[in-house]
Amino acid sequence: MTTISTKSNEGALVITSNDGHLDSASAVLEVSATNPEYNQPVLRIKQAGERGGAASIRIDGPNPDIEFVETSLTGLDPGAGKFEIAVQADRLQINGRRAAVSADEKGFDTIVVFQRPAAGGNIGIGFKKASQFGKFGEGQGVIAIANASVPPTVNLAGAGILYVEDGALKYRGSNGTVTEIAPA
Repeated sequence: MTTISTKSNEGALVITSNDGHLDSASAVLEVSATNPEYNQPVLRIKQAGERGGAASIRIDGPNPDIEFVETSLTGLDPGAGKFEIAVQADRLQINGRRAAVSADEKGFDTIVVFQRPAAGGNIGIGFKKASQFGKFGEGQGVIAIANASVPPTVNLAGAGILYVEDGALKYRGSNGTVTEIAPA
């Protein structure tokens, strides 16, 4: 059953649902903009405040996340255009959907992890699972970079590429010169 009520002492609109399992992915509240001629926001949140300390959007849950799905893509990769921002314990993760279609392999791969300062203040890049960062080598305030799954072989005009290969930190410049900054 879903109820809609107000909290007169707080000025809040409350929507509560305990309908349980539904036949398809659903939500308690759905807001849709169905006219494709207008490229405007579906939802706009405006908040007035003196100090900016309140959250404009707050998600409370056992595994809070925000998922982004680009619906205009076509092609064979079922993971394309699907990303999430998720929180797990002391880590904020940006994840990308796996290309797998098998139920055993579906899910997200970690792109980058940020650990809150009180828990170590670390950043991890390039590991497919946040658990692979472990305890960041027992370090605090460190950046952990996974080995490149495929090291770069093509020059990037006007820029350079920083990567790790066999544990060594390397830099490939725009002219193709590879410099080993720190050996493994």
